Amino acid sequence: MSICLGVALLGDVAAAEAPVTAPAPVAAHEAGGGYIDRRAALIETLAMASDEGTRAGLLLDLAALSADHALGPEALSFLSGLPGTGKAGLAPALAARRDRIALAAWGLSGDETPPEPLRALIEGRGDTASGWVEAPLWRALAQARAGDVERAAEHLPHLDAALDAMAPALAAALLPELLEAAIEAGLWDAAHGLAQRFDRHPELRGGSAYRFLLGRAAQSGGNPVMAFDSYAMAAGGGDVWAQRARLALIDLGRATGTLPPEDAAVLLRQSWRLWRGDALEVATLERLAEVEYGRGEIEAAITALTEVQRRHPRSDAARQSGDRLDQMIADLYAQGASGALPIAEFVAAHRHLSPELTFRPGFAAQAERLAGRLLEIGATDAAAREYAAIRDQLAVMHDLELEEVPPGRIDALRLAQAEALLRGGQVAAAARALGTAPASVPELRDRLALLQARLSSATGDGDGVIATRMEIPSEGYLRLRAEALFDRGEWGAARDAYVSLWRDLGPDLGTAGTIRLLLAAHRANDAALVAELLDRLPMLAGSPELAEVARSLAPVAPLSLPIGQKSATDRMQGADAALRRLETVTGDG
Repeated sequence: MSICLGVALLGDVAAAEAPVTAPAPVAAHEAGGGYIDRRAALIETLAMASDEGTRAGLLLDLAALSADHALGPEALSFLSGLPGTGKAGLAPALAARRDRIALAAWGLSGDETPPEPLRALIEGRGDTASGWVEAPLWRALAQARAGDVERAAEHLPHLDAALDAMAPALAAALLPELLEAAIEAGLWDAAHGLAQRFDRHPELRGGSAYRFLLGRAAQSGGNPVMAFDSYAMAAGGGDVWAQRARLALIDLGRATGTLPPEDAAVLLRQSWRLWRGDALEVATLERLAEVEYGRGEIEAAITALTEVQRRHPRSDAARQSGDRLDQMIADLYAQGASGALPIAEFVAAHRHLSPELTFRPGFAAQAERLAGRLLEIGATDAAAREYAAIRDQLAVMHDLELEEVPPGRIDALRLAQAEALLRGGQVAAAARALGTAPASVPELRDRLALLQARLSSATGDGDGVIATRMEIPSEGYLRLRAEALFDRGEWGAARDAYVSLWRDLGPDLGTAGTIRLLLAAHRANDAALVAELLDRLPMLAGSPELAEVARSLAPVAPLSLPIGQKSATDRMQGADAALRRLETVTGDG
């Protein structure tokens, strides 16, 4: 049978909107009164029964009654009260009945794989499997749930006897899944027969399950318009089939290009609010994440995947989506760190996401990118707070063994916090953040020493600067040390320190550094250096101020003349005053 003909046959049933003229025969399961009355009578009898065999029979009656009314959890509850463990505690006939009721409860549960004791029953192994009319149905269902449509197709055309033997409520609960398997297998004769059975069950006739499956058949037959109409009719319901129809509508719209991404995102968010708690919620969130990511809303995409992680942490989806989530987080923070994402949006996204991501392995490295960006734009206080928060976060993760934290990582964050505070002029806060603890790893020792020197310099503690030592002195440290020597009036040492910088940096020593070099050389009576500097001043700075200083010092009087010689003394004092004025104007940078 062709797919299109199969769709047409299913459509014949869909068109039959008139009520059924004659009710289906009442099955033997319903004999003896309604469910409530029968349940109450059985429970009352059970309460008075003292014999273990009698109690076992009554519990099986209650379990069977529950399963016949599609109440799987209740059936399992009664089965759990049976005496003994395994079949050793029950007579063979009771054990066989127990297994078949348990199998019905599994069918109602929707679980993919039946428990091991039931697999033998489904596969026809064991004493309880022989001559069982319902066996083809359970085999078809188990194989369909396992994704083996070809094997399920062997049994799907032979389900009439099994469905006729079942209680109507149980058959109604299983029919939609069996019809879906027949559609997937392309067994249109079997699908038509199963679809006709929907009319025997008022709860199924014209319901969302049937409408959804009609849409599936239409979509398989290449009729998206009919599929859309069927899905749309099913989507208004409140059961699992309605949710599947909502997702199918969105998938169909995206596949055909008729649903813009922003509309798909709105519909997926609405669908998520309508359905929570199972694999369909996960499927909704995964679709939402990809749609949002595709339209550039990375924060919204991350939010969707974090909901999967938070609400279904032990699911396969949570494990499988972890790498995708990490990639999205890295993309967002890369945009923020590069400036492609405005800083206000970057900070807002971080504030929104961090409560769920704080203790996710690898997130601290992304959060450092925000701190670095804040420091880059001059938001030193905010950067310091971020570094402190990341340091505390990693300390907790290390203590709880949530993430391996390399030696020195927390120390590096401590230094980064102190650097940010110091750059912002918060000297006391920087000192508190830095503390007195030594660096935990050798590669941080020089960085710590430089910070200590900077703190000493900021507080006017020249002795502290000079006492600090770096294994590999940085330019910043050498500048601080030269300034400290200069401020202490150690002209010879200051001259040597500035000369070393000047030889390495040349013009990059800067105006203030050059001024201090001149002053130090002048006060150290180093006539040769003063002469060299004056010769090269135009090349070093080229500023009018330094040219004025040069004129005031040239021609240089012999500094070896006796101090009492007034002309030399006056020139030196005049130059000194000029340099001091220039130093005041230009500052210490």
